[in-house]
Amino acid sequence: MKPNIIVTILMLLCIATIRFGRDAMMANNQVAIKTCIAKNSPLLIAKEYAEYTNPVYYYHHSVLFAPLNRIKREVDQEKGIFWLKKEISLSDSLKTGNYVLSFDNLTYVNLTVIDSKGEIVYKKKSGLFRKRKVLDPRDGRDHFVLNLEAGKPYTILLRVKHSKGYTPLYNFHLQTELDYVKKKQHSRIVHAFMEGAIIVLLLYMALAWIVSRYRPYIWIFLFLLSIGMYSVALQNIFVDFIFYDSPQLGWSMVSLFSRFAAISFYLLTIDFLQLRKLHTRYYKVACYIIFTIGITALFTFVNNFYFVNYKQSNWVNITLGIIHMLYFSNLFISLWKKIDLMQRFLAYGSVFFVTGITAMVYCALTFQEQAIQYVSMLTQFFALCITMLLLIGIRLKLRKNELDYHQSTESIVQERTNELKKANNALYEQQIQLLQKNHYIETLIDEVNHRVKNNLQLLYSLGSLYKTGESHGVQYNQAIQSMQDRIHAMMLVNQLLVYNQNSQLKLKTLVIETVNYLRQMHDPEKKVWVNLEIEQDWLISTNTSIPLALIITELLTNSYKYAFPKGSTSTPVISLSIIKKKLATIMHFEDNGVGAAQTVLSTSFGIGLVKDLTRQIKGTVTIQQERGFQYIFEFNNMI
Repeated sequence: MKPNIIVTILMLLCIATIRFGRDAMMANNQVAIKTCIAKNSPLLIAKEYAEYTNPVYYYHHSVLFAPLNRIKREVDQEKGIFWLKKEISLSDSLKTGNYVLSFDNLTYVNLTVIDSKGEIVYKKKSGLFRKRKVLDPRDGRDHFVLNLEAGKPYTILLRVKHSKGYTPLYNFHLQTELDYVKKKQHSRIVHAFMEGAIIVLLLYMALAWIVSRYRPYIWIFLFLLSIGMYSVALQNIFVDFIFYDSPQLGWSMVSLFSRFAAISFYLLTIDFLQLRKLHTRYYKVACYIIFTIGITALFTFVNNFYFVNYKQSNWVNITLGIIHMLYFSNLFISLWKKIDLMQRFLAYGSVFFVTGITAMVYCALTFQEQAIQYVSMLTQFFALCITMLLLIGIRLKLRKNELDYHQSTESIVQERTNELKKANNALYEQQIQLLQKNHYIETLIDEVNHRVKNNLQLLYSLGSLYKTGESHGVQYNQAIQSMQDRIHAMMLVNQLLVYNQNSQLKLKTLVIETVNYLRQMHDPEKKVWVNLEIEQDWLISTNTSIPLALIITELLTNSYKYAFPKGSTSTPVISLSIIKKKLATIMHFEDNGVGAAQTVLSTSFGIGLVKDLTRQIKGTVTIQQERGFQYIFEFNNMI
């Protein structure tokens, strides 16, 4: 809710309250004009004797009564029981119908209406402390409803016991039921307007707290709720609906609501002003006052309920009101320059708080118990004004906090952005250094690969030169060829690694390239059928690829050289298969050549090299030579 909207509502509230309140007071002042009590019959009073409680006795003993306006108020009227007598007669202009006999604040009233023949027409009970079941359904705690005939005289006897500690005020009024309803209607409209505004503000504060979780909303909510309950309780509604069977307890609890409202306002002051940090002395005094309010709340409740001394409790309330006025006046005069614009709205609300307390103290001192009919309206009006001002201050405070938060967030974001820029610059420099290092490493690797390739190529070329020399025999040339085959296998692995730019290479590609080279070198006419079976093109590491390529080279070289001699009638076939199983990789190599004797297996350099290479890559080999050679290799974690 924006501050300008709240100010507008506050102005409308003041105008409406003044308007309706003035109408209510004017209607209340017209009661005497609308009365139907005969002017020539004064109100008489007599003190009750303990042995005589029958109204008929007082009806026949008129000598016991004296005019009310000729006697002084006695102290014993605060505790004694008195009888009031009044002769009434409806004027000729009034018709037979329902009339209301009303009074204010009396705790126990017994009504007896006797006609001119001495017969009892009505006998009723009422009063603030009466249980609801004792009252007539049409009566209230402050009035009787009577059906009277026009032109017929009646005698009204009222037995009054006032047990609040105050001297009772016998302001009985008899008027038509319509006039009574009109009088009550004006005050009820004002109260309804106030209570509706209180309910709306309570809902607003509850929703505002749910959204913002700002704690001062709780204290304002409790303050306004307590004031609302206090005002409702003063209008008999609280007692009639909740404590209808124990009205004295209900009236004793009314003062507790005002205490709760005062405590909530002090807690709001402490929280909203951050009084503990702002001024330690005022904070401690506020804590002492809150404690005092709690003690006095307990005292007034016990005093009202058990001792029924509302007058004494009222003096306690007046004393507390003076303490509130002194504290808040000194607080904001001393701290005015130390608080900000938003917190000053609490000072404005405190002005209304002090003004309201001053008005109620004045009413209590001037009108005594009769001030109750004004206190309810005053508390509602000042509570609404205070709440509006406090909501403006809280709204401005939240807005300022929001702006401060955004500014702090922006500064934090700016700082983080600068830090990120520095970090990005550092990372950029590191990236440049890493790129330079990577380029340097790649250059070194390329140089190493180039030198390895050149050295292997040099060895291969030297082998070719020696093999073509005139002084070398066939056996010598075969040894050179075997060496060239092994060198070529290492060259192939190096070439594939350089091509893939990785520490791994493809197994199927390696096998096919090796087989094609060896077939070109040893079987250019392709007389031997080579059958390859590899399920997938798995990746293998460098540590595995070179020994495996040498093993395949050695096996194929041996088969080409020794398995198929000239004159062999069978179709030469070489089979190579690699299968991956769950726990191992199986490589199977076989040819259908002539085989070899067992002594050859033990002395062959090539087979010994195959076994050594197999152990190097953590594998095992099984050799069979029944029908040609069969090699079964089992490697762990090769693929």
